[in-house]
Amino acid sequence: MEYNNDYNYQENNVVENEKRPSGLTVLCILTFIGSGFSLLAYFFSFSLYDTIQEMMLAMAETVGGMLAETYENTANIFINTPKMFFLLMMLPALFSIVGSTFMLNMRRLGFHMYVVGQILVLGFPMLLLKSGFNVGGLLFSLLFIALYAIFFKKMK
Repeated sequence: MEYNNDYNYQENNVVENEKRPSGLTVLCILTFIGSGFSLLAYFFSFSLYDTIQEMMLAMAETVGGMLAETYENTANIFINTPKMFFLLMMLPALFSIVGSTFMLNMRRLGFHMYVVGQILVLGFPMLLLKSGFNVGGLLFSLLFIALYAIFFKKMK
């Protein structure tokens, strides 16, 4: 019985001590940075919704000229975006961060969570704001999903 336990212990250590590919580590770090900034931006946009609107309009008045028109257009887009949109957009960022954390720990579940997060990132604006399809976002998401998929077989 003891030999069997030792064997399982050694077998588990071998599985747990497998080296994580450095490419996977780089992808996870890039996801932490990108999704982390997105999470913070959506959090602050939700939390400071009214203040941001006032700041944009004040900036338009202060700057003047062609830049004022740009600030006014940006402020109008922000004002026409429901506050709850920013709260809901935090969800895909969280899915991506948590999924990346799982993949950093060599867990396949993380890949699936990441893919769900990317689908939500692309789908929420179309569903909630009736915006157009984001082709650039799709290409970027597909690139990262494809790069993560390279390491999928090594995950457990």
